[in-house]
Amino acid sequence: MKVSKKEKFLLGILLTILISVVYYQFIYTSQVEKLNAKKQELEKIENEYHETMQVIANLENKKSQIKVINSNIAEKSSIFYPTLLQEKIILEIDRLITTSGLKANISFNPIEVATIETLSAPDVQKQDSSLQAIADDYNNKDGQTVIADNKEVENNALLSNKENGAGDATTENTETSKTDGATAEQLKLGISFNGTYDSLKRFIGLIEEYGKKINITNIAITPSSQTDITGSMNLEFYGIPKLGEGDKEYLKWELDNTYGKDTPFSAAAANGAYNSTIEQLGENADINDFVMLLRSQASDLPTLTLGRANDIDRKTYIYSDNVKAEEVEIEFNELDGKIYYKYKTTSGYYPKDNASTGEEFNTKSDNIVLNILSESRVGTDDNSQVKLKVINNTNKKVEVIVEKDDTSNPRIDIKTEGNSVNVTKK
Repeated sequence: MKVSKKEKFLLGILLTILISVVYYQFIYTSQVEKLNAKKQELEKIENEYHETMQVIANLENKKSQIKVINSNIAEKSSIFYPTLLQEKIILEIDRLITTSGLKANISFNPIEVATIETLSAPDVQKQDSSLQAIADDYNNKDGQTVIADNKEVENNALLSNKENGAGDATTENTETSKTDGATAEQLKLGISFNGTYDSLKRFIGLIEEYGKKINITNIAITPSSQTDITGSMNLEFYGIPKLGEGDKEYLKWELDNTYGKDTPFSAAAANGAYNSTIEQLGENADINDFVMLLRSQASDLPTLTLGRANDIDRKTYIYSDNVKAEEVEIEFNELDGKIYYKYKTTSGYYPKDNASTGEEFNTKSDNIVLNILSESRVGTDDNSQVKLKVINNTNKKVEVIVEKDDTSNPRIDIKTEGNSVNVTKK
């Protein structure tokens, strides 16, 4: 059979199409699917890579955040015992009783781990007197205006009564509620005492000023003469585990040894600011208005902590964990006889609203006192430093007291601006 050129050409086209279809169906499609799978795999690996690099880039920031959290935990837990040792509590309570001048007997309940209890005060419903309705009518209880002494005044009694009514709608008795899941070591102590009323007030004052948290859950007193009283009270102590070694000396303390501390319950007294908290520094002297802690980068706490002295709520604290030089500025302003303060670091500032004048405060003495506790360098790699600028726009003198700073390579460099600023290094 003779095939013409035209037929050969058509057969060639048909064969080409057939080969193309076979290639597309069995080779090209398979390769494209594999290629798409590899592209998806590559995209996944690239995303994981970018996420990993982002984590690595934020690692130092995370470390700083961990130090700030550790600092908050250390400061908030510093008022609690790391564990309850009845022998030490007996000796310490006996010292407080002796100092106050009371005579007392102490009884203990066993130490136990129990759910933390919270006390709620009773909401006492107050009944109105028979003349209250007349007074309300006269004062126009509906919220309209009345004229008194030729002056128009707005009566807000309706709003007040609604608020009071909402509070009076439910009258609650004193209740003890338990916080689900929160447990701690607890020790309950009963004291029967006799002495003068002044002695009792001294004892309560000693407990309030004590370095550890002691709760007076109830107290009852009865006069035994014109000057003396008898009574009883219940105290509660709490122990929570601590992070780090802040209370290691408390745990090592023994009855037949002395470790150089007047109060066995106080936190470990490391050299300098390494294990100190800002509360402990604030309690060292009543004249401190502001306190600053400078630590090495080896510390578990931030290299810089700054805030008001004895700020129990820690609302005025700002932190920084810069392993090198940190720029800090604290400014004092005076307006209409009132003193204001504000401060900032490279990572934050206070007040949080960044007010131009700052936040008002009252000084504890004739001067504005800033106490700075530093510590010696712990090695050649310890480069943490604070460059502090103190701006005094007041008529008061600013006293800056620097303690335990490194003598050869100080951590603190202070510059001043404005009125009198006196720097003292100890």
